[in-house]
Amino acid sequence: MNNIIKKILLIAVILFFSLMPEGGIAAITIDKVVAVVNNEVITQSELEEIIQKPRKQIMEDFSGVEQERLLNKLTRDILNRMIEKKLQLQVARQMNITVSKAEVDAALDDIKVKNAFPDDETFKRALAAENMTLEQYKKELTEQLMIMRLVTKEVRSNVVISEEEIKRYYEEKKKDYTIPEEVKLRIIFFKGDNGIKKSEDVLGQIKKGADFADMAKKYSEDPTAKDGGDIGFVKKGHMLPAIENAAFSLKKGEVSNVIKADAGYYIIKIEDKKEPQYIPIEKVREEIEKSLYEQKANALYDEWLRDLRKNAHVEIKLQ
Repeated sequence: MNNIIKKILLIAVILFFSLMPEGGIAAITIDKVVAVVNNEVITQSELEEIIQKPRKQIMEDFSGVEQERLLNKLTRDILNRMIEKKLQLQVARQMNITVSKAEVDAALDDIKVKNAFPDDETFKRALAAENMTLEQYKKELTEQLMIMRLVTKEVRSNVVISEEEIKRYYEEKKKDYTIPEEVKLRIIFFKGDNGIKKSEDVLGQIKKGADFADMAKKYSEDPTAKDGGDIGFVKKGHMLPAIENAAFSLKKGEVSNVIKADAGYYIIKIEDKKEPQYIPIEKVREEIEKSLYEQKANALYDEWLRDLRKNAHVEIKLQ
């Protein structure tokens, strides 16, 4: 899920996981307006309904000045998200953006599948555990879909990625599109501390002309012995450090000295080497275009949202 949709869904997600007040008799409070958004208001009780669970977590995990700072930040952040959500829904309604019952039901089915709910009753019980009814959840889902449709129309449809941008991004991030250096190895391995003498004896025979693969088959205590110690190509970063340091410092055809590792002693031979290679732009074009698209879409969305708020009447009455 992209960052824009995550930002849009933030309030709904918090709503889903928020809990109603715990305890016996609920405290009686007089509801008040904490924000005015054009001709609509956000009340203290609406804010409290969302903020209860994250506030409880902060109060459990922090204390003193840090607790107060985090609680104030939490309250302001959530209220701002509520304002942004209300602004977007107002625009969606002005533009006659609607979502059909069939679309909501389809989205609901998709959520059930992705979250592995076996049946409707299990899903309803999960909602009930969070003090939310199915109808309340459908209302939240409807609003999410409306906002997503609005953002697609007003923001995402305006994003254009040029060929020049793709090429420039590729050149700037070229190191990220690299196939690491590889070596093709044969190994001879001897277990434990007693392996040092065996490995030195075998290395001496190899230096005198004995075939590495034959020596591996005859003496190695590694499972690859039957294949003459052949372990194929290995990328940089996928071997024990001691072996890797030796492997990538040797030339094709060279044999290492005895290498000590935690499990025992190794001798390695470099059969072949592959230098680092850049992945052609054609093979990563789609990935680059998607990355650029999300970057631009996120920036445009933030700008659009700022303009939306700038041109609206928003009054925060939070104490």
